[in-house]
Amino acid sequence: MVYVRQMLGADHSETLAGGKLLLFTRNGIFQARVYRGERQYLFRSLKTTDLKQARNLALRFLHETEFKQTAGMPLQQLTLAAVINEYVAMRQRQNEQGARVTTNTSIKQHTSIYMLRQMQRVVKFWVAYCGKLSVEKIDNAVLADYIGWRKDYYRRIPKDKWPRNAKLNPTDKTLEWETTLIRTILKYATERGYRGNAPLPTYRFRALKKIVRPAFSVTEYAQLYRGMRNWIKEPENECWQYTRQLLRDYVLILANSGLRVGEANNILESDISVFYDELKRKNYRIEVSGKTGRRTVIPRTTVVPYIERVLKRNEEWRERWETMAKRAKNRKKEDRQNWLFRMADGNKIITLIDQFNALLKYIGQTENRFGEKFTLYSLRHFYAKRMLERGRVETYDIARNMGTSVQVIEQYYGRHAENMRMAARLGQ
Repeated sequence: MVYVRQMLGADHSETLAGGKLLLFTRNGIFQARVYRGERQYLFRSLKTTDLKQARNLALRFLHETEFKQTAGMPLQQLTLAAVINEYVAMRQRQNEQGARVTTNTSIKQHTSIYMLRQMQRVVKFWVAYCGKLSVEKIDNAVLADYIGWRKDYYRRIPKDKWPRNAKLNPTDKTLEWETTLIRTILKYATERGYRGNAPLPTYRFRALKKIVRPAFSVTEYAQLYRGMRNWIKEPENECWQYTRQLLRDYVLILANSGLRVGEANNILESDISVFYDELKRKNYRIEVSGKTGRRTVIPRTTVVPYIERVLKRNEEWRERWETMAKRAKNRKKEDRQNWLFRMADGNKIITLIDQFNALLKYIGQTENRFGEKFTLYSLRHFYAKRMLERGRVETYDIARNMGTSVQVIEQYYGRHAENMRMAARLGQ
């Protein structure tokens, strides 16, 4: 049965094969649409203006589709690169939707900007490695061979072409994350029907060595904050002194809250609210959005003067920042927000790692006694270990406050805390 709708000057449209196939024109070129089930359709341009030829091509398209469905073959031949682009675009939309509803506390999870940037960085390797392959052909062998290819990636590129912060030898943890990401993308492709009945690869690269950034010991942390007292007084330049004061409070707040660096950089003044606990102590509740979504962080009460010092300094500099903003051209929208931590020009923090490294060098404490280099994340690890050592808070509550799992807390910090508790028992 053929149903034709065609009027003078109108596009052509007709159904074939009992309604399974729609033949129509777009800009004079015939197109075919086949129903694939679950309210989804496949489209194909037939690249002809001849009606008889278009009908034959459309029926062939229908028969190919039905054969592939019966054989469990993918209905669309997509390259891995095409699927990666589609997946990253979907995560980009998630990020934008999450950003638009940040005031809605019912939104527990979304793709953070940090996760999105990490994915965008990593998928470039996969596109270069096997982006032209059909997605259904990505199997265990392809994933396993990626490891050797990835380790040699930068050795095949002239050094002057390396991107900033490129690492010649990726760590096992990096390789584990990159292979986990591609498995996630392949699962997405399977759910969309892009891989047909092709089984999902089971290959999983496991890091043999768990790399943990060093945490400050109590003695090292004491040396750090005592060293900052003299360090912030040295510069005569007002802006330099502001930056050092900012870093001091930034360090103290991270070390007593367990915040991630990215989470701290994105705290707005409106994300902070004061409350009094059951012991009538004043504290601040901090709403953050990071790699695990939105959560409320309750820092130790020792951060109260540090947060208030930041808020007071922001108020003192606010008029100056507003004047700078009026003079600035092409100022980013994000820099106009009332961030808790702001650079001397009023703009959003990108990173304070260079200033932190300068501080560590000033006090002669760039690494621990095992030669492991301290980073800003060492402050988060210091918080976790100290909370476990004190033994006043359950591991589950520490993990929830830090936005991680009990397993991670126990895996990375539990052994050290247990050693400290055992030492206390042995010393009785």
